[in-house]
Amino acid sequence: MNKDLFEDTFKMLVKHAYKVRYVPHEVIEDYNATYNVIFKDKHIVTNAARELKIPLNEIWISEMWKSYEKYILFHELREIYHRANGMGAKEAHEKAVQESLSLCRHDSLFKKMIREIQNMDSKTAEKKFKNS
Repeated sequence: MNKDLFEDTFKMLVKHAYKVRYVPHEVIEDYNATYNVIFKDKHIVTNAARELKIPLNEIWISEMWKSYEKYILFHELREIYHRANGMGAKEAHEKAVQESLSLCRHDSLFKKMIREIQNMDSKTAEKKFKNS
């Protein structure tokens, strides 16, 4: 994996005029980020986006993760790319995770983000467990 993939992936934002919207963490805490977009003439939408009623061609990210924008967006855009090319949602997510790790694993800010997301995910899961 190389930096070209990173740069080429971000060209998707401009080419498709996707709007990136930061929303309060409470709104999207169960997902961290999600999307509802058209890519390669295909409607690529997550169940979370349907639930949250995200407008077409928007990517929503928790405002909590704004300092990690480039990593979060790379992941979401790679997931969109893979889904448009025939992968299922789970498979596309895993592929995007692998690509992110391959490209960014030596980046200290990326490592910090991973730790923070893992910590937040366990807090969210604990909160859900207490409320059920």
